[in-house]
Amino acid sequence: MVPTIKTLLSISLVASLPVAAAADPKPRNARPAPAGKVIATYSGKTDIWGQDCQGGIYFSPNNQARAWCSEQSENMAAGTWSVSADGTLCQDLTWFYPDGSGAGSSSSEPLCIQHVVNGWGVMYRSWPGDSEWWPVTSSNSSFKRGYVFQSDVNAAKNKLGL
Repeated sequence: MVPTIKTLLSISLVASLPVAAAADPKPRNARPAPAGKVIATYSGKTDIWGQDCQGGIYFSPNNQARAWCSEQSENMAAGTWSVSADGTLCQDLTWFYPDGSGAGSSSSEPLCIQHVVNGWGVMYRSWPGDSEWWPVTSSNSSFKRGYVFQSDVNAAKNKLGL
């Protein structure tokens, strides 16, 4: 079965929502997160996707991004990430999947996540269309240092002939 871009985007968006943290309304006195703080939070780390996916997205220090989801383990995504001056992180991915004897691909729309900090410097993030803000702290973070799913991404790439 060839997954549609809508299916892959739905999986990645839903899976990227944190499961260990409680959401809040936008913090009072919130201001845009400094780009350096956002970069330090993501760079060299994998953001673990919970729910049914059991995968995640790796944000490399050279602004490359790789994503994988165990639910569709023969698929993988490759692309880039960047952070704007106002602390908005955008990821631009192309999903690759088995298609006959080769690999098919679907470019997704860029996904941009807003980041703000409250008066105490605690960073929060919010996804497009979501009115809730999720705290990003060491006690509830979905980030793991390193490229957690590297072997899974490489296995999918090899199987796809990429």
